[in-house]
Amino acid sequence: MHDDDKRSDRRVPVRTSATIELDGRRVSGACSDLSAHGVLLILPERLNVGTHFDVVVKAAGGGIADLRATGMVVRVDDAGGEGYEHGCKLIDVS
Repeated sequence: MHDDDKRSDRRVPVRTSATIELDGRRVSGACSDLSAHGVLLILPERLNVGTHFDVVVKAAGGGIADLRATGMVVRVDDAGGEGYEHGCKLIDVS
């Protein structure tokens, strides 16, 4: 971890599929990295900061179980042709 990185949790780079459920609809995207309290999601549409959602992140490499959680968007950046990067806080992991 870099000295200027304010995160207390180590981020693990992953590249696996993720689906969020928001207002009764599903949006498919990808998970780019994961930590104990957060996730970086790449989605085709931009969500507003503060948006709450349910997410399922597929277990990478045939892992044992998918990650299921409730999250909240804390930042959004343009990811070019891939859509938008959403830095999200994980609120409740099941």
